[in-house]
Amino acid sequence: MCQPQARADDLADCNSGPPARVEAACAAIINDAARPPEDRVKAHLGRSRLYLNTSKIDLALADAEAALKLDSNSVQALLQRGVAYQRTGKLDLAKADFDRALEIEPKNALALLSRGNLRSQQRNWPEAISDFDAAIAARQDFAQAYVSRGRAFSESGQLDKALSDLNAAIAINVNVPAAFYWRGQTYRRKGDIDRAIEDFSRAIAQGPKNDMAPYFARAQLFSSKGDYTRALADLDAVLAVAPDSAAARQLRQSTLAMQTELAKAQGGDKGSDKDKPKPLPAPSASPSTSEMADQITPPLPQAAPSGNAAGKPLIDRARQLIAQAKYADAVGLLNQVLTADPRDEAALQLRSSARTRLGQLADARADLDELIKLRPNDATTLALRGVTSAAMRQPEQGLVDVEAALKINPNSAQAHYSRGVVHRQLGKVPAALADFDRAIAIDPRMSPAFYERGITHMSLNQLDKALTDFDQALALARVYDLAKAARGVVLLMKGNSAEGLADINAVLERNPSNQTAVVGRGLALVNSGQFDRAIVALDTVVGKTADDSMARTLRARAYLGKGETRNALADLDLVLKARPADASALTLRGSVWSALRDYPKALKDLNDAIERRETIESVYARAQVYEAQNDSEKAAADYRRATELVPRSVFETNAQANAKKKAQQLSKRVPCGDMAGSGTCL
Repeated sequence: MCQPQARADDLADCNSGPPARVEAACAAIINDAARPPEDRVKAHLGRSRLYLNTSKIDLALADAEAALKLDSNSVQALLQRGVAYQRTGKLDLAKADFDRALEIEPKNALALLSRGNLRSQQRNWPEAISDFDAAIAARQDFAQAYVSRGRAFSESGQLDKALSDLNAAIAINVNVPAAFYWRGQTYRRKGDIDRAIEDFSRAIAQGPKNDMAPYFARAQLFSSKGDYTRALADLDAVLAVAPDSAAARQLRQSTLAMQTELAKAQGGDKGSDKDKPKPLPAPSASPSTSEMADQITPPLPQAAPSGNAAGKPLIDRARQLIAQAKYADAVGLLNQVLTADPRDEAALQLRSSARTRLGQLADARADLDELIKLRPNDATTLALRGVTSAAMRQPEQGLVDVEAALKINPNSAQAHYSRGVVHRQLGKVPAALADFDRAIAIDPRMSPAFYERGITHMSLNQLDKALTDFDQALALARVYDLAKAARGVVLLMKGNSAEGLADINAVLERNPSNQTAVVGRGLALVNSGQFDRAIVALDTVVGKTADDSMARTLRARAYLGKGETRNALADLDLVLKARPADASALTLRGSVWSALRDYPKALKDLNDAIERRETIESVYARAQVYEAQNDSEKAAADYRRATELVPRSVFETNAQANAKKKAQQLSKRVPCGDMAGSGTCL
């Protein structure tokens, strides 16, 4: 068999020649036994690099291993084999190769970058940042290291540091599309949507044609701004390259739905019937007793049977009144229909819907009871009765109904959604998330499921995930005050006051009684230190719903800010009676006990809070208790720990700033350790 003959310029072509000539040139060297081992190592590496760049991972791995057989200390071969392992999901093997490369060359910037990127893939942000720090220290002009560190800072919530790094990367090399992509993501997280779109556009202009990440990111922002035409164009570009992308298909469907609804509202309902989604009733906020009613209102019946022909005009008129939010008037008409025929299903459905909107949950459930007697195997009605029971603080009874609904129809989005609401009320948060995920998978246009999943993420302090869900809920429903108000609260919690208040104020203009928006106004006032005004605002919410824990916790924070510890304690005791595992309330109550100098009770609450969910606030508050007890070593350890955690809310950001100051003060008093290694070093 003839072998390729090596030429004098093969080595140059193999290492840096045109891609079409690399493979042949490298093969000629590899198969030339007369070549010295170092040339064949370079040839294997050149061909491995070509295969990595063309996604022929198995071939790339084989060449890297062949190079290592010839030179076991080849740092480049270790890095290329590590990258091949990483791309095939063998992360432990990849890390072993990167570690070995750094044993050989501890200051190799590329090896440090590679290991840092692996740690970023594992979302191990602190260690990733440490590697990027070392890479930049070894090579000050390493643009890619600045990009990777900027990405790690952005993903871990350190947005100002992220911008600094990404700006530095662009200053070093303006032709790095990843720098623009991650700067766009950082601007997005800071709420600067227009600058984010501009950066995603620059990433698209510079990047390879098959890189769909900036297209998808830009589509999300266009959709959130109401620029549906451009959002759909970007999503079509994504689907042309990745037709199986579930995320792109789902976003396209919701964007198209909003475009269609907007066209209808403007009197320009155009487009093919094939592309038009089924109409979705837009949720609206209720000014009455329970905002949860908005989430359990069934769709208006379109063709339910009516046994009373004389009642049909009244039913049609009642449907119109409900659409106009004139619920009490609708109930009056429906009472007339049901007096004549108590079994009229359309009237029962509509009256249940209207009563739910009025907060008359017991009466609404009574109507659902009658419907279930008529149709005992109707999964949707059972699911609605289950979530209504949950709204009445009877989750166990609600669970019976939703489980029965799912036995009848395991693919009922309404039943999964309803069970999610019930599970969350029972404190089964993972089960609730799984149900909302399933409801969304079945019906990607179910905006209440996105809203409820966002609320669940909020309860876990996962504010970025909550924000994404509220954005999606608002993309699906043209007017959705609950989701807009909740999004405003999240933005305020993240410290984005301008955008958060814009959402809150928009909701309050339409409905001054929207309780979530009022809580958001109270949060903004607490953030700005206006405790008296915050208390006045929150007074209008506390006691008005079955679960007012967030409002009470915020009011307790305002009372604590004023020094009214007894009032703060009263609010927190009530919250913790209903929710004994509420980490935020435990943290605040620990701070109240500390202010009252009851340090044993303070430590008990704070230790309980940290055991449930360690936060900067809880660790900082415990440090204050230790310092008050003159236990400087434990105080120093907690202050230091508070500086290490990633802040997830504006309150944690403030606590971390205070912790840094206290750590600096204590560092002058606490020894860094004696010869035996004891002591605490800050």
